[in-house]
Amino acid sequence: MLKSTRMPSRAVRPVKQMSGGCMVLFGMPFILAGLAIGWFLYLPAIHSWWSARGWEQVPCWIEKADMESSRSKNSTTYNTKARFRYVFDGRTFHSEEVSLLGGGSDNVGTFQQEAFAQIRPYQGLEKPFRCFVNPERPQQAVLFRDLRWGLLLMMSLFPMVFPLAGSLVAVLGGKQAREARHAQQLVAKHPGEPWRWRREWEGETVRASQTGVLFVLVIAGWILLVQAPLALAIIASGELAASPLAFLGLLPAALALIPLALLWRRLKMRGRLGSLSLWLKQTPVSPGRALEGELRFDRMLSPLTTVNVRVLCQRQITRRSGDSTTTSKETLWEHSEGFSAAEARRDIGGMALPLRIDIPPGLPCSMVEDAAFILGDDEQHVWSMEVSTETGGRAVILPLPVFIRQGDVVPAQPDTTCQVEAIAPNTAQLQERLKARGLNVEFDTNGLPTLLDCPPGRFKGMSWFLLFFGSVWSIAFVAMLFGGAPFIFLLVWGTTSPLILGLGVWTLLHCRRVDISPGEMRVTDTVGPLYSKRQTFELRHFVGFSHDSNMQSGNQFYYRVRGETIFGKKLTLVDGITESVTAQTLANKLENWRKKGTGEDADFGRRHGWFIEKDGVKIGELDYVRWDESSQFWHDYRVRWYRPEDAVEGPDAWVEQKLVLRNRRHTDVVAESFLTGGQRDDIIPVRGALVPTNTPL
Repeated sequence: MLKSTRMPSRAVRPVKQMSGGCMVLFGMPFILAGLAIGWFLYLPAIHSWWSARGWEQVPCWIEKADMESSRSKNSTTYNTKARFRYVFDGRTFHSEEVSLLGGGSDNVGTFQQEAFAQIRPYQGLEKPFRCFVNPERPQQAVLFRDLRWGLLLMMSLFPMVFPLAGSLVAVLGGKQAREARHAQQLVAKHPGEPWRWRREWEGETVRASQTGVLFVLVIAGWILLVQAPLALAIIASGELAASPLAFLGLLPAALALIPLALLWRRLKMRGRLGSLSLWLKQTPVSPGRALEGELRFDRMLSPLTTVNVRVLCQRQITRRSGDSTTTSKETLWEHSEGFSAAEARRDIGGMALPLRIDIPPGLPCSMVEDAAFILGDDEQHVWSMEVSTETGGRAVILPLPVFIRQGDVVPAQPDTTCQVEAIAPNTAQLQERLKARGLNVEFDTNGLPTLLDCPPGRFKGMSWFLLFFGSVWSIAFVAMLFGGAPFIFLLVWGTTSPLILGLGVWTLLHCRRVDISPGEMRVTDTVGPLYSKRQTFELRHFVGFSHDSNMQSGNQFYYRVRGETIFGKKLTLVDGITESVTAQTLANKLENWRKKGTGEDADFGRRHGWFIEKDGVKIGELDYVRWDESSQFWHDYRVRWYRPEDAVEGPDAWVEQKLVLRNRRHTDVVAESFLTGGQRDDIIPVRGALVPTNTPL
């Protein structure tokens, strides 16, 4: 059901943003700074280490050795200095180079202290130490050619992160400027036709939104370009065998796997569907009318392929806090349908698959005057079509031009918009939405849930991020522990490291299964083989079900469904739902299950039957048979006595024996003021025995 409420009239106002040219200028210093550090410091240091592997070892004599320390508020840095002489090819040379990274001070690891401890006993003596000489330039020599991977790792972050961040800002700025210019050209070319004011809509067909394949590939390539030399050096140097901490130096290179995984998903779907476009029989698409057209592919698909099409109308909400903004989406309406590729016809260079999808009336869209899709200051409506195959992969997204022409609808107040509430999905759509979030849900024929299964690994992205970050955090803690870091650092890192790792393990392995029967609910929580807990609740233990938002990751809000019990606690049944309306619909279905056992839904408890009690002892039962149509307030029951001697006959006998009825479902409900009629065989009419509607379950 659609509901519309009038919103306050607001003129569409642009949000202040940095112009494209300014964003390019803003990003350039980051790019130049990162490239400078990489070109003048990081890469020469890596190159020197690879070159020094072939340098010759010769005796040298330490003339002077000293270690300087510099104390600051939070740390102390060290710098080992030395002067030595050596003989190479019959010539005497002098040098002051202790390591390949120059003579700067630092506190990364214990290299400075260990180097000073080794050369100090040789100071001023004729006892020779050793040094490494570049045979091509004999005047170049160092005392230690160790791969200081920790210092190089810190150094490598600048040429890796700064150019990426600066390029991201500059590229987005340039793209924003180009899109703005192109949009102005389209507005001038198609005045009064906003369904042609996007790049994807300007041709005869609707084209897919850009997937950013090249940008993702550039990110992965840049990370590997910067980090691969260091990773190879760590492996070749044998540092991994000397210290497990050296694995930390391989982690930045492993970061390239993240964009490569995203790239693989995009390319996998691109390989199956090729270049995809949508031809519309009528442009624009309007609510209350059918979306008719063809999906056009540039390649032939197997006749056995099923093309899954999902049309979405989403409300995009932008929340502003100071200078920062967050955006979340909520689905108002969706329709999913599968089309067989066998129904497609051959087309030039590929094939065309006809489709028709009815769009219900009353859904939001943009008027001609409102080309920006903006409702008020912080909301806009976005229509899209997702196309995928049954084999999975990232769906191809086509933005849909959904508008109401000026001649079709004339709004009473052009500057006023309507806010449309989300349409609750039906049972099949609800099951499909939850399945997309990795949740297995089953319903009975009445649409009541019978199984809610939250399998392990449904938060894989978050789990692996926590495990990765927790591992880095823990390695940093170990390094601090052996490096003699201040106590406050050890306390913070030592406390948070196991918490982060534990949370990562919990989100990866946690499984919750909720089995629902007409009379009870069993909730089982397990965390692999480490933990298991089962709770059983009767239907009467619940007083209601609700949903709320309990987590946010970036711009995405996550919702959960909870049950409130008579014990004063709220029990989480399902979590990780990305849409409020989906969580609300599931909560409503659980509420329907709860109400199914109330008196109102079971003919005020009559259909549950009754225990016959005398002086607190059960002596028989009444099984519901039917409502007596000839006598409006009487209901027929089949009476069963546990012992023949307890049986009574006649309405007066029931009163004289002071018999009462206790409901078999709601055992706290006892009917004392009721009437019985004349018994026919084992059928007896009863009046006045019912469960009040306000009875707690």
